[in-house]
Amino acid sequence: MCFNNRLALVVMALMATACGQAGDATWDFLTTDETTENFIVVGSTDTFFKKSTVDSSSLQIGSEKCTLESGQKILLKAAPDYAGAHFIIVLEEALPGCEFTRGFVFRDHIQKTSLKSLFSANMKAFLDTIAYAEGTDDSYDYIFSYVKFYSFAGHPRRLICSGGYCSDAAGRYQFKSTTWDEVRRVVGLTDFSPESQDRAAVQLIKWRGGYDDVERISDFSSFNNAAYTVRFEWASMPHSPYGQPTHSASSLWSKFKQFKDRY
Repeated sequence: MCFNNRLALVVMALMATACGQAGDATWDFLTTDETTENFIVVGSTDTFFKKSTVDSSSLQIGSEKCTLESGQKILLKAAPDYAGAHFIIVLEEALPGCEFTRGFVFRDHIQKTSLKSLFSANMKAFLDTIAYAEGTDDSYDYIFSYVKFYSFAGHPRRLICSGGYCSDAAGRYQFKSTTWDEVRRVVGLTDFSPESQDRAAVQLIKWRGGYDDVERISDFSSFNNAAYTVRFEWASMPHSPYGQPTHSASSLWSKFKQFKDRY
């Protein structure tokens, strides 16, 4: 179940946007005419196409990095692939003055891509793991205590009492309405659809500082680190301090590996 008390995190996210930092990408869904081409669209600030993932300030212009202007649409030979905090891309044509066509671009600086999924295999498997721990699995239409709702127009905001506890937590990641109102405002969500719920859950992971930890998961230790970062967000996760039943890190690591095999 999602917990509140993250106002300071929301304020920091809004301040970053106000100060002109790229922040989180604002993802748009593909239009019909865009499903036949592979591309990236740069976000609201200029960024770099880089030959490696190192900090761009240490790279030489032209031979190791090339500027991508804000709002620019770049055609690719294939859909981008995930590389941690970056996309790896292969250009359809070389950029003017650019000496390479295969390289990396920071994911948070990209507004839109031809990817059919917004998230890496690690992130999707981690979301599946949270849903398993919360008891919702692949269902996006549960309110607290497994009562179903039937419209994704918005958070159902229905208070349910069960087992001596009352909550309006809803959806695959059991968002409380107050949590949902915070995250949907920052991310710009207009409904409670499965896609919006996934995007909101990833934003909560980012606010807790766990995004990079999830992307780096490769063994039990790195999974345990990622689970630890979200312990204040979902009460069912390992190390959660709320006194509710939790899953062990080892049991969830086994589930994570199973889920990742889907992707």
